[in-house]
Amino acid sequence: MPPAKGLVVAMTVSVVCANGATASIITLSQFSSDETDPALLSASFDFAVSGSMLTLSVTNDTLAPNDYLISEVYFNAPDGVTLSFDGLTGWTFLTDQGADGFGRHDFALIDGQGQNPAQIGPGETVLFSFTILAGLPTPQSILSSFSVIPPGNQPVVVAAKFRAGPGDDSAFGASIPAPGALPLVLGGIALVNRRRRRVL
Repeated sequence: MPPAKGLVVAMTVSVVCANGATASIITLSQFSSDETDPALLSASFDFAVSGSMLTLSVTNDTLAPNDYLISEVYFNAPDGVTLSFDGLTGWTFLTDQGADGFGRHDFALIDGQGQNPAQIGPGETVLFSFTILAGLPTPQSILSSFSVIPPGNQPVVVAAKFRAGPGDDSAFGASIPAPGALPLVLGGIALVNRRRRRVL
């Protein structure tokens, strides 16, 4: 079932520039893959790039009594970007993966390995690290890279699978930058860089 285009819940995008590193945060709770209220599917994705390293910090922001586990994470990057996952027990790194009605994503981190699969519990944060092998991704370019979807569906920037919620509910949640947010992000980066040049 395609995500409902009318469901929009609070989302923030912020940018930090320090010591050559850039980071941006996107809060996920905008769309749900089924009748689950997207506000219940809450997580934040924090992308940071420093040199040849990309890090993704994922926080499960769901709360009791509607707490869920996050078992799959999806994101995109500009064309030509190749990443090598630095590894984390219980997680498998895949490329070109589908996330239910939210289309195909460039990269995915999937649990389910062995008897004790890795999952991100309520209130927990997990840091995923990657080596950038090709391309020049930045947090702001990641936030402008959308999933590839069938006609009529909503392209998204990031998505996650939430499971074991109330009544053992399972659903995909997803998010996109709010209208007008991306130009603000890019403008903020330009302003910070302009000020830095004046100081140096």
